[in-house]
Amino acid sequence: MSTTAPTVPAALQEWRARREEALAAPHGVLAQVGLHWILADGASHRPDGVPGTWRRTAEGLTVTWESEELTLLTEDPAAVQVERTGETSTVRVLPGGDVRLVSFGDDVQVDVIPRGDRIGLRVLDPQAPRRTGFEGVPVFPYDPDAVLRGTFTPRAAEVEVGSVLPWLTSTLPSPGVVTLDVDGEAVELVVTGRSTLIVTDETSGAESADWRQVEARIDGESVEVDLNRALNFPSAFSVWATCPRPPAGNHLPLAVRAGERRVEPTAR
Repeated sequence: MSTTAPTVPAALQEWRARREEALAAPHGVLAQVGLHWILADGASHRPDGVPGTWRRTAEGLTVTWESEELTLLTEDPAAVQVERTGETSTVRVLPGGDVRLVSFGDDVQVDVIPRGDRIGLRVLDPQAPRRTGFEGVPVFPYDPDAVLRGTFTPRAAEVEVGSVLPWLTSTLPSPGVVTLDVDGEAVELVVTGRSTLIVTDETSGAESADWRQVEARIDGESVEVDLNRALNFPSAFSVWATCPRPPAGNHLPLAVRAGERRVEPTAR
């Protein structure tokens, strides 16, 4: 009986290398070191460790700073309105998605992230020990049999999901559902985005993260899901993440010992 481990396909090795390169980017997930919520009280706030004076009113979020305190990273008129008077800069962030707004110090950068009825400042430091000490994500051994197949049924909808934050919910677009053959049982899962499955399984919260995501290869009515490509969300690494939870019922009734394993999230 052979005990030789199956050979990892070159395409999967290359995909894993790109994944870890993205995680370790200077201002990627592993660089997160803080998340400050700016209160909608009209008062001026100076979050700990973040320069500038931040203020949130009915018109949105503004930040004002003097001379060298901050460097503006975008002047996209669709994202910000900028006013400069002498050495003082004031920026109003327009409603929309996340904005990589300013930097300070040794290339520490700040994202403005609207979440629900709140606006947060996420701080990204390339010198975060989590990033500088990164040696790769632990993964289960490659399993050539960890591939599920099934069918796709179009069923466009908006799906409300919870998140890693107890107060935050969000609405994700769904193109439909997949029905996968899991050990002879038909398991229906909601697809979000274009082709993403956010799921739990029998290893979740122990050997693997509390939940993971994996892309479904949808070709007409046919579906293939390679669980060797199951990925952790940013919340698996950082306590400053805001990641969505799986749609209700998105559970695989088997122990998925494939893809990325559990890591302990840290503040730095």
